Amino acid sequence: MKEDKALLFDNVNQLNQRLTDLGFTTVIACGNKNRVDLFDGNCIPDPSDADSLSDVIRFFVNSTEGEIQFFPCDMYLLSAESIQSILNQLPGIPVDHNGREQYTLARTHSGWIPSKQTTLRELFATFPRNDMGEHGIELMNFNHPDQLEVLSKLNR
Repeated sequence: MKEDKALLFDNVNQLNQRLTDLGFTTVIACGNKNRVDLFDGNCIPDPSDADSLSDVIRFFVNSTEGEIQFFPCDMYLLSAESIQSILNQLPGIPVDHNGREQYTLARTHSGWIPSKQTTLRELFATFPRNDMGEHGIELMNFNHPDQLEVLSKLNR
């Protein structure tokens, strides 16, 4: 991407503020300890032995009681309505308008013990899938510079 997706459009801080305003406790997985001051709110660095996103997810699940709703840093299109729709769903994996499973938007259920699987597909294999309906079009991760160019034009 040539840019730090977590810092683009101040998306992480805006999402943190939206969720805080709704009364949710938020924790920002900020990467290494040098990034803690880059974000507002409660930042926790990834564990030093984490080699994958699955490792980071296991760390948070194993150190937190109850359900966890994950939000990725690079879903720049999420409206307040889509965020609320995600928050209203039961534990599971949201599915976008193209039928793609959005593992980084997973909601875990209380008492879930994550396996040692390395891929997100394997890690969340037993979770139900949640159809996002009309909000599914907003569940887009940005992974290529050309996607970012289109978004930048929309934000002007």
